[in-house]
Amino acid sequence: MSDLPRVAALWIGGSLTWLEQLCLTSFVEIGHPTVLYTYGEVGGVPAGVEVRDGNEIMPDPEVHTHERSGSVALFSDIFRFHLMVQAPGTIWVDTDIYCVRPLPTGPHLFGYENDKGRLNGAVLALPPESEALALLLDLTSDPYRIPPFYGGEARKELEAAAAAGKPVHAGEMVWGVWGPVAITWAVKETGEVEHAAARPVLYPVHFADRTQFFKRPMLVERQVTPETLTVHIWGRIKRIAAKRYAGGVPERCWLDQKLRQHGIDPMAAPITSHGKFDYGAAADAVDETT
Repeated sequence: MSDLPRVAALWIGGSLTWLEQLCLTSFVEIGHPTVLYTYGEVGGVPAGVEVRDGNEIMPDPEVHTHERSGSVALFSDIFRFHLMVQAPGTIWVDTDIYCVRPLPTGPHLFGYENDKGRLNGAVLALPPESEALALLLDLTSDPYRIPPFYGGEARKELEAAAAAGKPVHAGEMVWGVWGPVAITWAVKETGEVEHAAARPVLYPVHFADRTQFFKRPMLVERQVTPETLTVHIWGRIKRIAAKRYAGGVPERCWLDQKLRQHGIDPMAAPITSHGKFDYGAAADAVDETT
């Protein structure tokens, strides 16, 4: 039995593509016990990944959807917070996180995604007694609550709508309202931000540089340091794969190198669309709006 901490991810709807297969396999081969929570049947799950019923953590993913897109990314945010309570010691990972080195055992694991002070929750561990976790659970318990970190005109508009008896649901707010922005606010409020890892540890490749995954490996590898534990491949690359590479990847790029390393044929599980739920791509949208 592995001494490494368990990692867990969530997938809702449809079979896994080569991107999710690659990322989950990377954790399995490093030696992490790897759990994939699902709602219903999911095809293409890599060997070594334990599939579990998402209802063990939370029921009804359809309750929380984003109004304009229909995505259940909001549910994924809530799911990971409840996972911290119900499966203490488990590290949440998005399905577009590639494992480079073993993740540490410890109560806190999260890190900066950019150099502007914003954190990301694509890799997340908080202890059940975390004050930041309590803030996040409280925030997400009421989908009509005006986020305390909203200010200026945005807050005035939400307050006016609430006063008029037409409160705005979180699913109608900007992307990331319960994701990176909320996590950044919570850990800064409680001082737990002191546990944040530097950007190269979890997110060495910036969102703006995501096309580098389809180019020569050196462009990505030169950003991976001896401290790097994971690489966020950014689910938004699915659009590139589907539109430019028939759902696969070009030869001799970084992704091609990693897929060959792990014995994964991308055309056996091609990317044809984002599917019903692609949290990686959903969360990436925050980087285009904040």
